[in-house]
Amino acid sequence: MSAQLHSPFLDLLKQIESGVTIFEPFGRTPEKLREFDDTVARLREMERLGLIRQLFAQTHTSFGEEQINLVMITGGLTEEAKRLLGQFETHRIP
Repeated sequence: MSAQLHSPFLDLLKQIESGVTIFEPFGRTPEKLREFDDTVARLREMERLGLIRQLFAQTHTSFGEEQINLVMITGGLTEEAKRLLGQFETHRIP
């Protein structure tokens, strides 16, 4: 992963670093569910890149369609993620 983190990834890394382990949609409107789907996609990408240790997704079926309604992070951030966060904080412009 490049040293430059995009804001959505950075925001999620900071949340996980601060102890957030469960992510859920903040509403059931189509817009809120799309936002949550984007968050799930970013978390899955972060797991694939080795930035978070393990991700579990809880799904349910509604009207014949499977939807993710909760994501849990176990094990927290990897050393690589911590290093990247440290680099960002060091190079951040006040």
